[in-house]
Amino acid sequence: MPEKKVKKKSIEQPVRVADPVLAEAGKFCLDIAKLVFGGVILAGLMKQDVDYVALLVVGLGVVILFTIFGFRFIKQSKQK
Repeated sequence: MPEKKVKKKSIEQPVRVADPVLAEAGKFCLDIAKLVFGGVILAGLMKQDVDYVALLVVGLGVVILFTIFGFRFIKQSKQK
């Protein structure tokens, strides 16, 4: 009896629509981190009545947070 050749169906992964959105969200988060960093530097240079320790702590925390989110979004957009 001859063997039947079974055609293998190629399983293609559907294109995720969210990939470009995640990449743009990552870039946006990195841009926000840069702007906050610049704002902290400029606010530190201005000679106004500002608590510099609180400014640096909050500013650094926001920069780190947005940087982590930015890189995670970009990494998720490139994963297949």
